[in-house]
Amino acid sequence: MDSPIVRVRKLSRPEEAQNAYPCMTEVVTPWPEALFLCREWMQEHLGEHIEGFHLELPDGETVGHLYYALSQSALVPYEIEPDVGVIYCEWVQRRHQEQGYGRRLFSALLDELKQHNAKGVLVEATTLQGRMHMDHFKARGFHVVLEQDERRIMYLPLHQEQVSVEPLTERLPEAGDDKVQILIMHGYLCPFDTSTHVLLREVVQEFAGQVQLREVHLSPETLRQYGVSRGIFINGKRKLGGGETELSVRQAILEALEGWD
Repeated sequence: MDSPIVRVRKLSRPEEAQNAYPCMTEVVTPWPEALFLCREWMQEHLGEHIEGFHLELPDGETVGHLYYALSQSALVPYEIEPDVGVIYCEWVQRRHQEQGYGRRLFSALLDELKQHNAKGVLVEATTLQGRMHMDHFKARGFHVVLEQDERRIMYLPLHQEQVSVEPLTERLPEAGDDKVQILIMHGYLCPFDTSTHVLLREVVQEFAGQVQLREVHLSPETLRQYGVSRGIFINGKRKLGGGETELSVRQAILEALEGWD
């Protein structure tokens, strides 16, 4: 079968965010509320803290994306020198992979960054399969400049061989005198993460009086205040990453309560 003709579109209007996150539309998403919240966030911040390209079929269906920002606008937990491109997320739906479409998205990004005379490109890759794996970016010429747990900060030079990047200092609330402290940092850049935020709000009601829930919406100010851009933190430690079941969320809270007792 011939491959469908696709085009790469630069996002320029807020309403285009309603087609964002095609990673969640390959099948009927189990997290419709999370997808809605993420699209709403993108619509509000497009052109300010997030830019992007969509891969579109002739009928307008979005089947791939690449989201990014320049370092001076990017909401990431790192101190990065100005004029560096920062990739947030890249994905091509599985039925359209292995056809060169990912390379087309990345080429569009490089063309855009070169027009802005960007020094290079950074990405927070991981050692986790299926989640921005580092080997995908290594094959494009990126190299590791910083390691943190499963995260690998990788850099591709354009006009500058080296880049200055340092992690922000994390300042997270620890256990209180009488309650377990839970912090949700709403980055809204990933429906996978946001699905757990939605679930946690429901589950935590079972522990009224024992748990204090704080929800913080990501901004340049809160990024500096807490030193993190996304995640769920229980007593100052990252405990839930995204996509967890209701049982896993409840178990994480119970473990914190047992440790507090």
